[in-house]
Amino acid sequence: MKRPSTRGPRIALSGVVAAGVLGLSACQAAPPLEALPDGVTVGIHQNRDDYGPRRLEISVTNDGEDEITVTRATLESAVFAADTSTERSSEIPTGVTRDLKVTLEDTVCAPGTAEDTRVRLQFRMPDGQSGEAVVTPGDAFGAIARVHAQDCLEETTLSIVDIVPSETLRVVDVAGTPTAQLDVAITPRASSGAAGTVTVESLGRTVLIRPPATDFWPVGKTFSAQSDPALVTLDIVPNNCNTHTVAEDKRGTFFPVQVSTSQGGTGTFYVGVSDAVRGQIYDYIAHDFCRWS
Repeated sequence: MKRPSTRGPRIALSGVVAAGVLGLSACQAAPPLEALPDGVTVGIHQNRDDYGPRRLEISVTNDGEDEITVTRATLESAVFAADTSTERSSEIPTGVTRDLKVTLEDTVCAPGTAEDTRVRLQFRMPDGQSGEAVVTPGDAFGAIARVHAQDCLEETTLSIVDIVPSETLRVVDVAGTPTAQLDVAITPRASSGAAGTVTVESLGRTVLIRPPATDFWPVGKTFSAQSDPALVTLDIVPNNCNTHTVAEDKRGTFFPVQVSTSQGGTGTFYVGVSDAVRGQIYDYIAHDFCRWS
């Protein structure tokens, strides 16, 4: 008896297997993208309320055709002791800019530190394709250079002296005007062994308070680590009696300190008061000077 041929089914089965392999290949994930999609750009800046907590904003602008989800943004810079990343993902629709906050690590002030700053973005597209790109961000306001200069100037200054506002605010009458007074102690750090000198030129007005007649409180004293301490008394009045100035205050109790050092550094860094004194300043403005209640 002649056996039926099995050639046809075998050929058909081979075709099915081949089609399956092709189908699996087509379903495999595309390789990760190594560049940002067209129209996506990255910049960095600092808002006023970022200064105190040492944050930086990584701005991602999506002028492309598709939504992009940034799963992680990392600031990489030799001027900081370590990289710093965002804590959550962010969806960025087309036509939208999102500011992604990162907290800065300690500044590296060693000579020759390069200010080579990059942002590493890990992202996902609507079709599920992922990517990772390293870009040089725009820095229109020089945020990195400013933070680095301020931090290093502060480090040099505070290696020689401590600058500490008092824990108590006084209110006195000056020619019929209720005036707050705050002492600021400048104490050389004899035990530090730091070389060189620092000249504390002045403390400046803030967005909340100012001297009664000028824009700054003069100091004009030069200190080494072995100098005698000094006490500076600031006579203070508010800039205005607008309730929003106090209600929305973020940096009004941080004094800009203008200094110059024997190493050639010149500039400004900020010294803030304690939470207790901040409350006393608000009370002085509200009750003693502006008489809101």
